Amino acid sequence: MVMTQLELEKMGSVEEFRSFMTLKNFSKRTIKTYTQIVIQFVNWWWKLLEEEPLNMSDDLVRRYLLQRFDNGLDWQTVNSDYSAIQKWFKNVLMLPWSLKKLPRPRKEKKLPTILSKEDIVKIIENAATFKQKVLLTFIYVTGIRLSEVINMKIEDVDGHRLQVRVNGGKGNKDRLIIIPQKMLELLRIYYLKEKPKIYLFNSKTKGVQYAHRSLQLAMQVAKNKANIAKKGSIHTLRNCYATHHLEGGTDLVFLQEQMGHKNLRTTIRYIGLCVERHRYIKHPIESLQINYQNPTP
Repeated sequence: MVMTQLELEKMGSVEEFRSFMTLKNFSKRTIKTYTQIVIQFVNWWWKLLEEEPLNMSDDLVRRYLLQRFDNGLDWQTVNSDYSAIQKWFKNVLMLPWSLKKLPRPRKEKKLPTILSKEDIVKIIENAATFKQKVLLTFIYVTGIRLSEVINMKIEDVDGHRLQVRVNGGKGNKDRLIIIPQKMLELLRIYYLKEKPKIYLFNSKTKGVQYAHRSLQLAMQVAKNKANIAKKGSIHTLRNCYATHHLEGGTDLVFLQEQMGHKNLRTTIRYIGLCVERHRYIKHPIESLQINYQNPTP
């Protein structure tokens, strides 16, 4: 038997979990994601109850997370499961959570994909519509997150100060991002042509924000049309923004503020991806004269 959404609501814990996250001022997207994770977990538990009596416990969560790993899910997905279920357990069900039984999954240290400036140009030029071209350019120029760009409103663009305002970014933090004059001029051309309403980038219906999936699809179609084999998503444009800025000599602390990173270490990791910076590094061994006393072959 699978517990339906209605049955979960009757149980009360899901609605209580939503209320808890609302009072904690979690973003709407986080509330939706965490709620779906808990519903999925409870449905899994109800299926098990058909074969064996199992009480809700941290042992049950451990079994669930291990199965998720066995099914080949990546760290980020399982880590989100962990965070959502842990909050539900501790703040709604008031059940014990043993860190010995349930250590948080270690983060995978994978280097992000970086595209060259030439590839960025090809992707933008191969976007299907003028609106998509401007949208992809805007993400690359600002380093903005996908959720942030679709929520950006026309009023968030300050042409006089050459800034755009991000409201309620990751961690519900606002920030100001500097844009170049060239980007502002492109936005003005875009505004006159598209005449968006409310949101800076509308879907096909004016006044309705661009869909997450539609934006990711626009990126993939443009990348494929440009014959770029490297993996890449909307977030790749954000990675390129950071890396290309550092290669150009942008101050690290300034870049941290622009990207909305809580910790400077998150920004520092991009240094290892900077090809241009490596060209100016002179290794000490180049100035050493070493006689290895071996005959030249």
